[in-house]
Amino acid sequence: MSTPEEAEQLLGEAVISSPYLFSMIESCSKKRMVFAIVCLIGLSILVLIVENKLAPNDTRPHTHTTQHPNITQRELCWMREEMEELEECQPCTNLEIKSGSPAVCASASYRQKVKCMKTGEVFRKCDRVVWLEERHFWTFEAVMGAVGFVAGLATMARQKILDHRVVQRIQRQVAAGV
Repeated sequence: MSTPEEAEQLLGEAVISSPYLFSMIESCSKKRMVFAIVCLIGLSILVLIVENKLAPNDTRPHTHTTQHPNITQRELCWMREEMEELEECQPCTNLEIKSGSPAVCASASYRQKVKCMKTGEVFRKCDRVVWLEERHFWTFEAVMGAVGFVAGLATMARQKILDHRVVQRIQRQVAAGV
């Protein structure tokens, strides 16, 4: 009858000689696992730093700029007059972008219709379409949910296989009289 240390050593040798050495997380030593976790944490911090540097500082839903040569003073009435927003920020169509009508679509991908009190209805450019961002967010959430679900199923299947292997190993040891 072997001691638990000998059994662990035999199991360790079986895992080391396994062809799945680099694909099974169960075969990683504690040192490798700690190293991998530290690397992942470091990578996460690096991504956060880079994202913070690259992300715009403006968190407002709309940024209205005036830097385009084809925009007239009439179209800038919203800067000097009282105005009312008639539409939310909308994406410009391909036709509007190619034709440059309204003028803001020539320099921006999104437009918002406003009504100036004296001048009338004009378009101004804007940066974000709220409903489009919400749709992108929920699409991302759905994809991540599906990936999580599939990963959970794969984990459960892998655990079932590993449990079966352990039971078989124990049965072989009992049958051998160890």
